[in-house]
Amino acid sequence: MPALRDDEVRRLLAYLRQHISDQDELAGVEDILRSDEAQEYLREPELLAYFPELTRQLHPGGTEWKLRIIPHAHLRMVQRGFSSDGIVKLFARFIEYCVEREIIITRGAYTIFGRLDPRARSVTLRVDVDEIDGQSGKAHVVTITVGRLNDDDDMTINLPAA
Repeated sequence: MPALRDDEVRRLLAYLRQHISDQDELAGVEDILRSDEAQEYLREPELLAYFPELTRQLHPGGTEWKLRIIPHAHLRMVQRGFSSDGIVKLFARFIEYCVEREIIITRGAYTIFGRLDPRARSVTLRVDVDEIDGQSGKAHVVTITVGRLNDDDDMTINLPAA
């Protein structure tokens, strides 16, 4: 597998410096992140432990949603330099887009293409809607990538520029 890009390694290390106080341990993590095994290491539970699940409540269109960003998606956000606020705003835009067009959101997988801000590169947000309960919903972010990714089993939404 290809190694991580330098900018990705720098972002991950900057984040991990805030969570790993043992300099020898941090140096070992840096060695792995700069190696050809880095992509596989990103899935290791001991690394993912430093990237806790994030939970955000939001109310787009007057509906309460609980968005969970799972550890692997949190790691990918840090790796690629995406803020949790930007991801939450993109998800809120998805909800608002669906409400405006009377698209009913049901349980299942959604692929959302959009930009975190007008000049940003395109982001693919893969979301699973777990539960719809009257006026509220629960969803979790499965993965975040740069550019386009499409899964034939997902409902795909192209959001217009913010």
